[in-house]
Parts: sequence; C-alpha cells; structure tokens
Amino acid sequence: MADAPSSLVLNKPISAQVVNEGATYGPLNLASFIQDSKGEKIYFRAEILDGSPLPKGLICTTEGIINGIPAKNTQGAYRIVVIAVTDEAEELTAEFDLTIKARISLDETELFRKLKAEVWEALGKNLPLPEMSDVLSRPITAVEIYYLLQRFATLTIWDVYNLNYPGEKTVLNLEGANPHYTIYDRGCCLVGAPKDLFSHERTLEDALQAARVMAREVYKRGWVIEFAGFDKMVRASWVELQHLADKHGKALEILHYDPSPEDRKIYAVQAKTKGSTPSI
Repeated sequence: MADAPSSLVLNKPISAQVVNEGATYGPLNLASFIQDSKGEKIYFRAEILDGSPLPKGLICTTEGIINGIPAKNTQGAYRIVVIAVTDEAEELTAEFDLTIKARISLDETELFRKLKAEVWEALGKNLPLPEMSDVLSRPITAVEIYYLLQRFATLTIWDVYNLNYPGEKTVLNLEGANPHYTIYDRGCCLVGAPKDLFSHERTLEDALQAARVMAREVYKRGWVIEFAGFDKMVRASWVELQHLADKHGKALEILHYDPSPEDRKIYAVQAKTKGSTPSI
C-alpha cells in the first residue's frame, strides 16, 4: 500500500533575505510559508546547507521564527535549509538564500572612545562635559553620509505621464505594509517614508519591504514610472517589478533606470528560488 502524501505544505517559496552585520534581522516567520493541512503543530529548525548552524547571532525557534543580529565576520552568502516536522513524524524541507553584507556603521576611533570615557567620567563626578570641538569640526566621511541616507531612507515612484503637481498626502493602507513606514499617495506619485526618523527598531529590511509594497501598488495601477530615492529601496522595487512581470506576463515600463549587474544577480537568484525563469 502506497504511503499517504505528507500533510505538510510549502504554500510559497521563502524569498531571499538580505541583512547587514550588526543590524537587527527579522523576525522571519516560517509558519507563513509552511503549514500543515491537518492543523498539526509544526516544529521548525534551520541550518546552513552543509549542516552547520545558522550564522553566529541568528537563531531559529521551534515555532519557526528566525531573528537576531548577525555577528562580526559573518558576511557572506548562505543557502539556508529549513526543516519542518510534525508530531506524526511528517517532514518537509525548504531552502532560501541569505546574504549578510558588511556592517554599515561609523568607525569607533580612538578619539570617540576617549571622548566617551571622558563624558562618563564627567557625568559620574558631576563635572563640566569635555570640549567636543575636535569631534564636531572633523571632516564627514562618505561612509557616514551613506549611513545617514540608509537610516532616513525614502522612496518616491512617479507616474511619469501624470503632469499634475503632487497633491495632498493620502495615507495608503496596503497589504504587507511595514509598521515602520508610511506610504503616501500624492496623485502623481507614491512616497514611502519612515514613521519615526530616530527609531532604533527600524532596519534596512523595513525600508526594502516598504519598497516592494510600493512596487506592487504601482504595478496594479499600470503606471509608466520613474524612481527617486535611496538606491537600495529603488533596487528592491525594481526587482519586485521583474517578479510581477514574470508572474503576470507583462512588464511595467520604467524610465531612466539602468539595472546594475548586482540588481540583475539578485533578481536571478530570487527568480530561481521562486521557481521561475528570469526574463532578463
């Protein structure tokens, strides 16, 4: 007698994940991808394809939540294997790509370490704070500027042939919207911006998720579009539009944007994960 088919089902492929060293990752809820048709409890674990544990700083709970902060020197590309098991010994495996990029942060030089020590000493002894002119007058580096751009990242997607001036902001409540971002409809464009500029909970992945949601909305509207904003949000939106074109057989026209080799590589990897054939 043939074995009965497994009740575990992969509802949709797990999309490729990207995070920086030292940045908060997740939570990625595996239960939204793998479910049991009988309603049985599922126990999850995750590991690298070669059987080694997840990169240091990341964990997978038995409930299927992957989160954490990638540790120093974890930068690299990983193929992650997810194993889901039920009490009835049903088992299902799924894979996805995880890319950990280099830390984007300000270098903590000897000057900053010395200044911090002096500040804490002054506060502890109720003394005047140390002179900060050396810190405030030093040249700003390109890394610091890019760090600020990422922290305050915004994205605007223009409806190119709508020549009206941007109108009043209307907040859109879109499916999959990120809790740390607000998406506005201004008639001739959509704008995605952080809700709280100084939030320590917001990560780069929040910005990318908002960009993907915006891409899905403009695709639904059928606009001819042009991007303006943070480069990684633009990339995430462009990649999402390519997946939508593959799914529906129709590409959205995008003006004045030449995808980089890295853009195309990310799209190709994700398309393979989704089981589709890249169209470009």
